Amino acid sequence: MVGKVAPKCTRCGVVKCRYPEREEKPPVFCPMENYAEVRQETIRRGWTDPDLRRINVACEQVLDKAYGEEGARLTRIEELIEYAKTLGYGKLVLAFCVGLFEEARMLGDILEKKGFEVVSVCCMAGTASRKDLGLKQSEYRGTTVCNPLMQAEVLNRQNTDLNILLGLCIGHDILFIKNSEADVTPIAVKDRVACHNPLGVLYTSHSYYKRRLFPSGG
Repeated sequence: MVGKVAPKCTRCGVVKCRYPEREEKPPVFCPMENYAEVRQETIRRGWTDPDLRRINVACEQVLDKAYGEEGARLTRIEELIEYAKTLGYGKLVLAFCVGLFEEARMLGDILEKKGFEVVSVCCMAGTASRKDLGLKQSEYRGTTVCNPLMQAEVLNRQNTDLNILLGLCIGHDILFIKNSEADVTPIAVKDRVACHNPLGVLYTSHSYYKRRLFPSGG
């Protein structure tokens, strides 16, 4: 709605959404306050719409297993397995980057041993020539381009239960998600420099990566 203050949750010092017992007032940019009607409507829809409710309920059941007295107990891969089992999924997909071929193979083996049927499609399965597309040739990236649209379409025709993204390039992952008929969840995103762990850059943003992220000394 025009006129509403844009949310800036990263600037919040109250976090009353998580700690409702706090007496401080939320900041003026708090979406929970400014979009109270949206909050109520989405709560209602998320827990009454059958398709949305089953996901919310499954998430709650996984979280019950993920946390314990000692803190977090399940890795993301274990959470993925629990989520798929909770929803009764039998056919899972790995839509992966050719650069993470071995990682995809290992994850596929794990999922199969857990009783799932695993379908996998590599990003290069529908490859096209850079030259034929009129694209600039590069000695660093090879002569072909990926085709995430084919990845998505092939999987649409397989009637899969859940598509798992593993390391698609930024942009290609967006195209895949936009064209996937099944639900999509990422297991890892590509970061060639940080061993596919983008948060590693954040954790070192005040040390090793400070000059690159803040060249002017910010």
